[in-house]
This record gives sequence, C-alpha cells and structure tokens, in this order.
Amino acid sequence: MVDPDYYNGSEYRAGQAFNFSNFRGKKFFEQRLNLSGIVNSSSKVFASITEVGIIGGQVKPFQGAASMEIKNVVPHDDGIVIVRGMIHWDSDLNYRISVVVF
Repeated sequence: MVDPDYYNGSEYRAGQAFNFSNFRGKKFFEQRLNLSGIVNSSSKVFASITEVGIIGGQVKPFQGAASMEIKNVVPHDDGIVIVRGMIHWDSDLNYRISVVVF
C-alpha cells in the first residue's frame, strides 16, 4: 500500500488536490491550469481525467464509453501547469482534470 503523503529526508508533507472542471473537447487537448503560488518547476504534479455529466441534478464523474488519457504534465515557475491528453471520441465530451501537487 502506498501512503498518500510522501517523506523526503526530514520533510514530511501531504499533497494538495485540485479539480479543474468545465472543460469540453475531443481528440488531442492541451489545458493550462493556474496554480500560481502553489506550483513551481520543481513541484511534483500528478493529473487524472474523467468524463463528467449531470447525475441527480449534480455534476459528477462517470465511466462513459470513451477512453481518456493524460499524456504530459509540466509544472512551470509561474504556477502554470500544462496538461496534454487525448479523448478517444469523435464528438465533444465534458471532462474534469484533477491534480495532486507535492
């Protein structure tokens, strides 16, 4: 089992999680996520993607027929994280990118 916190020398800190919603797209995409004041080029940033839809009157993630993948995650000193990925579908789908920063 992997502990969600990490240990590096004498430093012990938990990751911070963020959701970025209201994206819509298909095929190849590139999103620029603003995590100013949290991220720099030395940060460890991990991302996931999920399709979202209205379920029970709320926006929720669900497993649709399309497969989605994250290709690259690149943190920059200005706090911008560039995320590239692929949505294997021919029409636009709603999706959410979640990131964890260490």
